[in-house]
Amino acid sequence: MTTYTVHAPPVSATGGASEADRMIFVKDGFCWPALIIPVIWMLYRRMWIVLCFYALFAVAIELAGRFLGAPTATALGILGALYLGVEGNTLRRWTLARRGFAERAVVDGRSIAEAEIRFFHRPASAASEVDKAAAGSAAGPVARPSFSTDIVGLFPTPGTTR
Repeated sequence: MTTYTVHAPPVSATGGASEADRMIFVKDGFCWPALIIPVIWMLYRRMWIVLCFYALFAVAIELAGRFLGAPTATALGILGALYLGVEGNTLRRWTLARRGFAERAVVDGRSIAEAEIRFFHRPASAASEVDKAAAGSAAGPVARPSFSTDIVGLFPTPGTTR
């Protein structure tokens, strides 16, 4: 099964579209369109900042090709494309967070349609817990822990340092 993160749109006055219609499901995993057709994928997903960084990367690859040779530039280009394929959906989540979308849940499904069904038809208790957590995170600052944050080591006891 594939895991999807569910992102709710920012609260605003929309022209007739309900919040459920504007929910976005982002797959957690490799993004083939980002590997094969990165510019078209970024334009389609409206990832302008990521596209600007990709253009800077392409210029850097061109300069590397001129100064370091074609094999080095080719290797860097392949590594950059693989990175974009692996982290493409993470960059999409980052773009959605910058636009004000809130991550509501994580659901599993064989396809996006099955993930949508599981999300919208989940038990009321699970839905209210997610909504309470989202409302609590937007309500105000989180209380600080009572123990010291100076923890050293793999499995230390909070508040003890050596």
